[in-house]
Amino acid sequence: MDEGRARSVGVNEGLFREVNEMVREVGAGIDRPDDSLGFLCECGDANCVEEVSIRVSEYEGVRRDPTLFFVVPGHDAPDVEEVVEEKGTYNIVRKRPGLPEEIARDTHPR
Repeated sequence: MDEGRARSVGVNEGLFREVNEMVREVGAGIDRPDDSLGFLCECGDANCVEEVSIRVSEYEGVRRDPTLFFVVPGHDAPDVEEVVEEKGTYNIVRKRPGLPEEIARDTHPR
């Protein structure tokens, strides 16, 4: 794994995670029939703007572990993370041990 790439991917994913935390906060006050919100894909591509509809309870489950992120299928970066669960419209990925995991923990907003 290239250290520069791992850092770049980690920083980008951390930024998307912070944006999604704001989406969660704003969405908390909106009445939704199915309890889902449109979150940004948390992949490492700084230009990605794909949206993922996720139930708030599922989002909270991912946020409990600082090494987990959700991405659109195919947006995972196998050199820094592994897909641990496929949900259909999104996948949950876990950062690999070492620098990717360290960056994920350091950028965790909670």
